[in-house]
Amino acid sequence: MEHLFIKGKNNSPYTIILFHGTGGRETDLLDVAATMDSNANVLSLRGDTDENGQTRFFKRHSPAEFDEDSLREEGRKVKESLLSYEKKYGIDLEQSILVGYSNGANMAAHLLLNYDLYFFGAILMHSGYKSEQIQKVDLTRTSVMLTAGARDMVTTAGESYQLKKELELRGAIAEVKLTDGGHEIVPDELMEAHVWFLGLKREAEDEFDNLGK
Repeated sequence: MEHLFIKGKNNSPYTIILFHGTGGRETDLLDVAATMDSNANVLSLRGDTDENGQTRFFKRHSPAEFDEDSLREEGRKVKESLLSYEKKYGIDLEQSILVGYSNGANMAAHLLLNYDLYFFGAILMHSGYKSEQIQKVDLTRTSVMLTAGARDMVTTAGESYQLKKELELRGAIAEVKLTDGGHEIVPDELMEAHVWFLGLKREAEDEFDNLGK
């Protein structure tokens, strides 16, 4: 699939994997990645489906109903692509953060809830996972931050809290950050992403240091 890879700096072991929203492209969320960690590798994907000229990661029948066959097939393709890019670029998915917005966040959620791939964590921005495609995966020790807008009429904050529950039922450490915004990404979300990822890295480094003692 179409994608963009940017090699990180200072031998960073981390990779930020980006999933744009409806009508977007692989360059849309680069500022989010830069705010989170300017040293990390960046792998940004472009969705393979089209909805009235707008790029998406999977099709839908209506704003409230996913095309389940498309979600299943496109999800499989994204999973296989990530495994391929892991080898091609020498990255480690276990040291990677999934970052998705809107439709892209739903694809990232689909990967978490349906495949036994371990990721370092995920940030799901304005997600509304309206699908029953959820498997018995083990998300123990996987940290997930969800962001939602109090005035978002496209994907409500309630949908983010419902997704949080599904993730926690499978062992994930999940939290929702609520802003005063609508469906757009607001500056507060970028700062929350930076602080969250910084804390996640510190926890991992402290755990590594303790193992060495």
